[in-house]
Amino acid sequence: DTLRYNLPTAIKVDVGESLPGTQIIYEGRGENGANVLVNGQRALKRSGDSLYWKGNLADGVAADIRVRLAWFNEEAMYVVGTTQLDIRQARPTPGQIVTTSATKFGGPATYLVRKGNAIPGSSVTYEEKMPDEARLGGILDYPYRKAGDSIFWEGTLRPGVYIRLDLRLLQYDTSSMRVGGLVALWIGS
Repeated sequence: DTLRYNLPTAIKVDVGESLPGTQIIYEGRGENGANVLVNGQRALKRSGDSLYWKGNLADGVAADIRVRLAWFNEEAMYVVGTTQLDIRQARPTPGQIVTTSATKFGGPATYLVRKGNAIPGSSVTYEEKMPDEARLGGILDYPYRKAGDSIFWEGTLRPGVYIRLDLRLLQYDTSSMRVGGLVALWIGS
């Protein structure tokens, strides 16, 4: 019941703010580089330098953030890299989502979904191959999709963790379907 996401990460951090959910704070541009606080310790960082952080972003959400300082100025620093998120005791529930959190991650996702199973992070299941289309379960709207059709789902994974899946049906047969597209996660509100 743990979902793992490995997502590309690009974040702007304003002066005086932290990398969302972490103890990495941008203090501003210095004479020789970017002045950054990492877990309360001062660190001079230059473009290309690493900023790693591992910890809990919220209850049940562990993060391993591995970014590098892309560039910085007097107002903000910009970091790029990857983030691994482990969401424990995930219980996908469809419904309204909150997208106002500063802690947002997103990127591409592909899944192989066996017949009778759900797309990870959703309640959408692959039910069966019909003569000309696939029949899905766990959705309220029209359950049939042809190759190339969209599958959109949003809801909560656990309290305060929101997800949006914007996928396409890539391929299906009698035993499984393959979907791909984008996943977006908001942590907190």
